Amino acid sequence: METQILESTDEFNPMLIANILWAYSKIGHSAPKLFDVLSDKIIEELDIFNSQSLANTVSAYAKMRHSAPKLLDAISHKAVEKIDTFNSRDISSIVYTYAKVGHLSPELFDVISHSAIKKLNTFNSQDIVNTVWAYAKVGHSSPELFDALSQKAIENIDTFNSQSIANTVWAYAKVGRSSPALSQKAIENIDTFNSQSIANTVWAYAKGRYSSPDLFDAFSSKAIEKLDTFNSQDIANTIWAYAEVGHSSPELFDALSHNAIKKLNTFNSRDIVNTLWAYAKVGHSSPELFDALSHKAIENLDTFNSQAIANTVWAYAKVGNSSPELFEAISHEALKNLDTFNSQDITNTIWAYAKAGHSYPELFDAISHKAMEKLDTFNSQGIANTLWAYATIGHSSPELFDALSHKAIKKLDTFSSQEIANIVWAYAKVEHSSPKLFDAISKKAMEKLDTFNAQAIATTVWAYAKVEHSSPELFDAISNKAMEK
Repeated sequence: METQILESTDEFNPMLIANILWAYSKIGHSAPKLFDVLSDKIIEELDIFNSQSLANTVSAYAKMRHSAPKLLDAISHKAVEKIDTFNSRDISSIVYTYAKVGHLSPELFDVISHSAIKKLNTFNSQDIVNTVWAYAKVGHSSPELFDALSQKAIENIDTFNSQSIANTVWAYAKVGRSSPALSQKAIENIDTFNSQSIANTVWAYAKGRYSSPDLFDAFSSKAIEKLDTFNSQDIANTIWAYAEVGHSSPELFDALSHNAIKKLNTFNSRDIVNTLWAYAKVGHSSPELFDALSHKAIENLDTFNSQAIANTVWAYAKVGNSSPELFEAISHEALKNLDTFNSQDITNTIWAYAKAGHSYPELFDAISHKAMEKLDTFNSQGIANTLWAYATIGHSSPELFDALSHKAIKKLDTFSSQEIANIVWAYAKVEHSSPKLFDAISKKAMEKLDTFNAQAIATTVWAYAKVEHSSPELFDAISNKAMEK
């Protein structure tokens, strides 16, 4: 059959070509040579393709995962020309397909946005969902379209199934658009949500940084009910979402902890890291989970990137789980991948080792050199935490302390009172002299004195006394502040 079609392509009109492609994609029959030949034929005949043929053609190539960038570019331009002839189904189908295959076409999405608003009354629930999902997937901003479709979605919400509701809510959150009415509808229809819909919905809200306490409360209870159906990705995404928005749900975290341990063999590196990060972020203690994930992390360390390495040790240090075997294994992995570490990875890693009380001289030496290479990218917190880590663990690194001293002076306006106190404490702790830094900090500390708490004040005066750095004005100011209290 395929050979006969190839021999007869000159006889095919657009409708026949579209129907052939549809048939092959419908039954999932792969015919790469045929699709390549028809792609060239379609480009030649594109002027006589109608809107439905254009939409069906790109859909067929997408379903068969057959790469045809030239064809998609050509159809995109032709669709823009013929946009007035597109109905709601053609519109939703073509943007959905372009988003599905990841083929960017900003001009097409802009034109379709205006056309969709005009034809909104003809959109059914599937058209609405596919359209908002597509724009969100490719990250194409269209506020007017999303506002219009939000109202249309609410009008038609009774025809939406749980997946449609979840995808719509996900899309709005993904593009940073709030829709309280849709959130309420999600809560009302929560009994129809499956585990993936639950995970995707809360993930979208967290990703868009939208706090919806009622929705998170409702989904927490429903997630606990459906916990046995959650896979590793659902678990990791759900727990990450609650931590990201700072929504407390101890029962959910306890339940997910037990469930995660049962399904540990299915966790990949991303699932491991996101889960650890979430529990550490909210300060929820789960020793059994962390012990189990420690062994799993060691098994998968070769798949961890620099951020995953840094976030993992940060999480264990944050919850006070020392996990010696994991920290030792990660120290070797970090040394191999240090060239890929950015300043945040460096800071989080070194802070974690110091916080957990793990001294690995080779790692601290290597990170010291890497930190100096990337010094221009360090922010105030990075500087303060790095100095604190080296001082806490007692690892001497004079060159690093000298370099960070100069960098700290330049960034002094950005330091908080706690960071100032930690910096002078670190220099005093390792007895590293830095008069210029202490002079500069003295002036800055006086400016910020109202923001210093008792601990920061005590730490600061201790540090100046320890290194015998005279600063009468600072001590007088602190004295006066103490008497005011």
